[in-house]
Amino acid sequence: MTTEPSFKPASLRIRLILLKGVLRRFLLYVFCRNYVTRSIAARKGECARCGVCCHLVANRCASLKCQPDGSSLCRIYNYYRLPNCRIFPIDARDIADRDRVAPAEVPCGYRF
Repeated sequence: MTTEPSFKPASLRIRLILLKGVLRRFLLYVFCRNYVTRSIAARKGECARCGVCCHLVANRCASLKCQPDGSSLCRIYNYYRLPNCRIFPIDARDIADRDRVAPAEVPCGYRF
């Protein structure tokens, strides 16, 4: 049986902050690719497959599949990923957004 990770319910204020982050990442991807490339090159670590970034705006991405061990798997990872998925996190602001909904015991695998 798969266990769905539990994330903090986001208030309207938090959801608006998270939506602003999605928009910020999109605009950076479209208009500031050099910044995105430099920032991604500077980040350390690797994805912990916690699935928190897949919950930032929607309650849950439809492509996210939770594994029995608590890790997550994207069903379309090898076929197509939206730019927001490919570049997350761009910088420390994205980690801060992620930490708004993540339980304290589930740290992101990336750091800046």
